[in-house]
Amino acid sequence: MTGGLASIRRVCTRPADAIRWACVLEATAPKVGNVSPGRDFDDLTYLDFVTAAELTASAFEPLPLSFSHGVLEACNASAEKLGTNVNLGILLLLGPLVQVDAADQRVRLDRSTWRDGVIAVLDSLTAADSKRLYAAINVAKPGGMGQTDEMDLSGPPPQNFLAAMRHAATRDRIAKNYSDGFADLFQHVLPVVQQSVLDEQDLLSGLVLAQLRLLAAEPDSLIARKFGDGVAREVQRRARFDHCDGEQVDAFDRYLRTGTLDLAGQSNRINPGTTADLIAAAVYVLLREAL
Repeated sequence: MTGGLASIRRVCTRPADAIRWACVLEATAPKVGNVSPGRDFDDLTYLDFVTAAELTASAFEPLPLSFSHGVLEACNASAEKLGTNVNLGILLLLGPLVQVDAADQRVRLDRSTWRDGVIAVLDSLTAADSKRLYAAINVAKPGGMGQTDEMDLSGPPPQNFLAAMRHAATRDRIAKNYSDGFADLFQHVLPVVQQSVLDEQDLLSGLVLAQLRLLAAEPDSLIARKFGDGVAREVQRRARFDHCDGEQVDAFDRYLRTGTLDLAGQSNRINPGTTADLIAAAVYVLLREAL
């Protein structure tokens, strides 16, 4: 384990520690189109992400009976303190991972055991869990969701949350992970993040490289929901450049921050937010897994 992860792993003796570190590291890495230190959005700052990391860790310590309690508590706390949706996607990804991880804190899990545990947790979700998770989504009001979405936020909560996520899997990558038992995270995202950190021999630079590689491999589903598949695929096309070329990285970042024009002629930044959520979840696993 290189690139700075080893020293952080040593202090992540509890799931809550790894939640804090994973969320803060993801936000700190100067990834293209995302918030990072000194690069705030008008309505979202780096401090918001750091605050949300602490609120999330607190919501999962002590571990609730079901991760749905922690997700809803963290969403409510973020809405009350920050007044904005900061990390709903991260919460939905971390929730099942933390529940499996914390079931026996005496041992660190290997990836196969971890994924089997996640599948079991998702399969065991009840109607009460569905109600809490649906309430959390409504509190966060994620971009691109609405009455035309498969998971209609104007209607009652689904009895089966996993079935609803499977229905939305073709247009939301977090829903895709719920539908495939986090196969996407463990088989695709996590290896890219780990290899990128190894290639860069630096944790934050590795997370930046991982984001570029992931954006080049698959369209970001938050971009697709907010701007349409055409824009998401254009971002994917533009991400296919020499990632060692700093000038091209900066140009790509400027393109995302300049964004697209709406009907009123105003610029809307293109935020690859789902990719960032997946990176945070991958970092959590790297900090807590068995070597």
